[in-house]
Amino acid sequence: MVIKTSLTEELILGILAEQPHHGYQIEKLIVDRGMRKWTDVGFSSIYYVLEKLEKKGLAKSVPAKGKDKKEYSITKLGLTILIEKTRQRLVERQPANSHFMTALANSQNMSSKELLQALMERKYILEKDLQVLKNQQAGGHCLPRSAKQLFSLGLTMLQAELNWLESEIQTLQLQ
Repeated sequence: MVIKTSLTEELILGILAEQPHHGYQIEKLIVDRGMRKWTDVGFSSIYYVLEKLEKKGLAKSVPAKGKDKKEYSITKLGLTILIEKTRQRLVERQPANSHFMTALANSQNMSSKELLQALMERKYILEKDLQVLKNQQAGGHCLPRSAKQLFSLGLTMLQAELNWLESEIQTLQLQ
């Protein structure tokens, strides 16, 4: 059986695999784990995605009682599909940071001064992001392994990009 899923659906299924949640709890986890920096999941789309997952049989909801929020959990099929898609995405190599790479490919159209300024601004933003990520990681004592791995990879990637930026900035400053 082939069931197509989007990255957003897989992200939310992964959160549901930890334990049942309602949309506001999912939003809080996305924010607390810094996922907003690398995913396009908007708060307004969480319930829409949950409904799509339910229609596909990948999640189920417990009817709301009174003012209680509808709580969603992953189904057995949902977990099977999630594991299959996760394995596939771990193995396949996909382009990362395509916006930045596209900008670099087109940066020859900028003056060295403009490029230097843009890279210095990016460096400043990444340094702030690195500090936020370190603080989030320090506060996440009871996180699942996958969240700890995301923090670790995020820190490593940010530091690597900062090292590259520093080198490029130095090169541009010498020109």
